[in-house]
Amino acid sequence: MTPTRLLIGQILIVFAIVTLGLWAATQWAAAMLAYQPELGSCWFEIGHFPIYRPWALFGWWFHYDAYAPGVFEKAGALAGASGFLGCAAAIAGSLWRARQSSNVTTYGSARWAREREVREAGLFGDAGVFLGTLGGHYLRHDGPEHVMAFAPTRSGKGVGLVVPTLLSWTGSAVVHDIKGENWELTAGWRSRFSQCGAVTSSSRRSEARP
Repeated sequence: MTPTRLLIGQILIVFAIVTLGLWAATQWAAAMLAYQPELGSCWFEIGHFPIYRPWALFGWWFHYDAYAPGVFEKAGALAGASGFLGCAAAIAGSLWRARQSSNVTTYGSARWAREREVREAGLFGDAGVFLGTLGGHYLRHDGPEHVMAFAPTRSGKGVGLVVPTLLSWTGSAVVHDIKGENWELTAGWRSRFSQCGAVTSSSRRSEARP
């Protein structure tokens, strides 16, 4: 949910609280005054119960305060209480909106996956391409999707991802091995369960298996 929607929702909630409080005060005052004809016509009726406009209280208060000051004082207190409740709702909404700032996707939604999400994605399996570790478990991908590791030179891509994958991958593999390091480290083991061959061209060596 965007910050604008959160703010609009917060404003609507506060407006609803204040309006309902004022409406309740108006209806209470009308009931205390026995729905006198001097109050004017009602807005509509539910059965035989007259419903007045929420703001009708202010006109009554101005014209009839001298006749029933106690009624209008209590009605005003009720209406004022709804204003305080609206302020409290606004503060609570602001605090809640601040806590939701981490979920706002205005600048994108990319983030590190949680352990539950990693487990649901099937990355804690016993087969596939090595991706790393999480919580003491190997992360491995065994699906049809492509996998790309992007990191600076000497950052451990080979020894951390490529070599472990070649030592555990039982299927065919074609390796573009410029320096021949992966061949030296993995070809001996892979030759036990697969055909291994090296192709050298312009001092470049690669491992190829059907």
